[in-house]
Amino acid sequence: MEKELIKDKLLLNIKTMAQNDFENFKQEVSWLIGQNDSVEIRPVISKTFSPEFISTFPTLYQLLQQSGSILGVDIVTSKNKKSNYYLYTWTDREGLKCGWLCKAEHIHSEIDVLSEHQLLLDEMGGISETYHHFDTETEMLTDNQNFIFIKSELTKGLGDWNDLYEQVCTDENVKQMDTTDLICFAVEANGNEVFYDPNTKQVFLFASDHSFENVEVLNGQAEYTFYTINGVTTFVDYVETLAGQWLENVITEDN
Repeated sequence: MEKELIKDKLLLNIKTMAQNDFENFKQEVSWLIGQNDSVEIRPVISKTFSPEFISTFPTLYQLLQQSGSILGVDIVTSKNKKSNYYLYTWTDREGLKCGWLCKAEHIHSEIDVLSEHQLLLDEMGGISETYHHFDTETEMLTDNQNFIFIKSELTKGLGDWNDLYEQVCTDENVKQMDTTDLICFAVEANGNEVFYDPNTKQVFLFASDHSFENVEVLNGQAEYTFYTINGVTTFVDYVETLAGQWLENVITEDN
């Protein structure tokens, strides 16, 4: 009987913390859930990751393991469109909450993603929303992003940037790189896009308008077209760098 009471109390505490984390998230990302949308949340008591995920993304795995709570979040819009998410919540070093809302999808896509990308989607989901109050001068890879990694949002090639890229290359007498196979996996609010080449796994930023300090013009390309991100060569590098930036700012078992 005593064990059952302890278990019930523990579950109640978990549910209360989960509800508090979700309410905090709603305040921070107030635009996500419409007034007529229905929402169901459930605490994820234990979320496991495969050995392949752990070995491929060790820093990301460490970050996810430090989350104070993980919630399953199902949102049904007023138009009866349902989306499934995981909400990961951490506490930063100032005692404030921060988190990621990751979209869980099981969809077919005409775009063949990297195996590492699919592994990320299968076990964590793609990042739909983030929030934090970190007092840092570091340019965070999650800052001002409309989405990161989400499969249903991916596009192939330069799309609307094709004409601009062609014009800049002509004006600057620069040879265009082949952008046919590039996969856009992150879009910043002002339109800058992050791509990877599925053949080489190399990551590029296309930024027609930026003030980043952590990037360099890609060798052989013109300013305000393609850049490399400092410390990032491949898709896995990008994921691990992104996770590492957050890990430096949240409370872990070691601090």
